[in-house]
Amino acid sequence: MENQQTQPVISRPDMAVVENYKYKIYKPTRIVVLGDPNDPVTKRIEQFCDLLQGHLPSLDVKNETSEEDERPAIFIYPNIRFSAVPEGKLLELFLMCAAGMVPMEEAEAGVSAADIQNRIQMPGVVRVYVSPVCPHCPGALGRWLYMAAWAPDRVDVHVIDAAVFSESAARDNVKSVPTAILDDQFRWTGVVAVAELLDIFEKRNPADLSADTVKKIISDGDAEGLAALMAGANSVIPGFLDLLAHPKWPTRLGAMVAFEYLAETAPDLARQSLQAMWNRFAGLDDAVKGDMIHLFGVLNDSEFAGRLESVINGDYPRAVREIAEEVLGDLG
Repeated sequence: MENQQTQPVISRPDMAVVENYKYKIYKPTRIVVLGDPNDPVTKRIEQFCDLLQGHLPSLDVKNETSEEDERPAIFIYPNIRFSAVPEGKLLELFLMCAAGMVPMEEAEAGVSAADIQNRIQMPGVVRVYVSPVCPHCPGALGRWLYMAAWAPDRVDVHVIDAAVFSESAARDNVKSVPTAILDDQFRWTGVVAVAELLDIFEKRNPADLSADTVKKIISDGDAEGLAALMAGANSVIPGFLDLLAHPKWPTRLGAMVAFEYLAETAPDLARQSLQAMWNRFAGLDDAVKGDMIHLFGVLNDSEFAGRLESVINGDYPRAVREIAEEVLGDLG
């Protein structure tokens, strides 16, 4: 279980910072708390947001229940979320984002808004691990928030309190803060220049995109764009295969739509995807097995007839075998 902090939700000095934003957050602004209402960390985040709402008249807080495997978080915008109760200078950054303010001046960032908008073409999700007592975390986070402010449809920033979510930090092998992780491939510790962050963000190989980034593309309704990205790189993104095998139907459905586009525009890559998925077949849930067999029918390639026959004659649930029979009968 993740750890929870025991100090007051908002300290007296931090409350003074909140009061300072009473007139800076002047437009109606909604933030969303996503989490399990029975989870103690979620409850603490909800208490924090309730206090904010009580002192900031323009702020509206909406509570929603998260999926089982999601960390509780405060969504300021769809692309900026805090799995943390921000304190000190992190609270200042949080409130600046809520107020629609860019957390850095262009002169300090050394990179213009136009550069960010023109150079970042592939979306990306970055996890930034922080601590409220870390003196360098606000500077590191501010640089990522600067990029997210100017490319909100392409840069997702997930701020995570490394102490509260110690299990997540351990899984990500976080040894110190601040640590930023992009696509599970690129990692920065400490404060890094925006120019360096932008350079890596721009030059990523599509084949290295993480499942989180692929999920973002699909969630943004761009399954066709994901297929085009793979076709342009002539490569299947491993994170795409993870989503085709995802246990949750809505996530899997988005990946299946992308597969349909891929089958139309790059059938060789679609074939590679199914070959890779077949290696996972035995370990998939029955519902996922059925959807994968459906994808054989989408590709409509007789090369897979033998595998369908092995399902029909194998030790699989009747529903799975019936889907295989139907797809095999329709195979061209």
